[in-house]
Amino acid sequence: MKSIKMIFVVLGAALICAGCVPSLRPFFTEENIVFNDALLGAWISDSGAKCLFTKSDENYYEFSYIDKTPAQFEARLIELGGVKFLDLYPQPPDNDNGLYLASLVPAHTLARVTIGEDSISIALMDDDWLRRLSDRNDLNLAHERLADRSIVLTAPTRELQAFVLSNANGKEAFGDAEVFHRLRPAR
Repeated sequence: MKSIKMIFVVLGAALICAGCVPSLRPFFTEENIVFNDALLGAWISDSGAKCLFTKSDENYYEFSYIDKTPAQFEARLIELGGVKFLDLYPQPPDNDNGLYLASLVPAHTLARVTIGEDSISIALMDDDWLRRLSDRNDLNLAHERLADRSIVLTAPTRELQAFVLSNANGKEAFGDAEVFHRLRPAR
């Protein structure tokens, strides 16, 4: 039963990131990290997905994302050129199988985030856009193409940041934002 639950957790995490771009290196350095208490709490999107931000340390959050199944991430809010982003890093699933865990390669995922008073919007970096850049040999950033044509970024953090800064406001770089609304406790 535990292994079936684990399969669903891993599949859920994969579905969450379907269409997102993994990076072997983080998108942040310590000087880019910011913390905003407005993110803390429970949120729900118009599509019914839920997420929860809790404070884990002085400079990062524990981020739970629940669509059909839950996935846990360490999330850092970062600011690059006045734009806020979330660097999401998956937490190991609750699985005692060492061979299985050794087969997973955790990676950072970047999302542009806009924080309102009672709403947040999260837009993941678009893998189709990066694939098109790579197909045209216009992706001047270290990366690998996998057998399924997906891209894994392998560039150092400073190069990732420069790339993100040069594309932060482009309509293509980040997909459509998912808007979440703050859940209020029932009175």
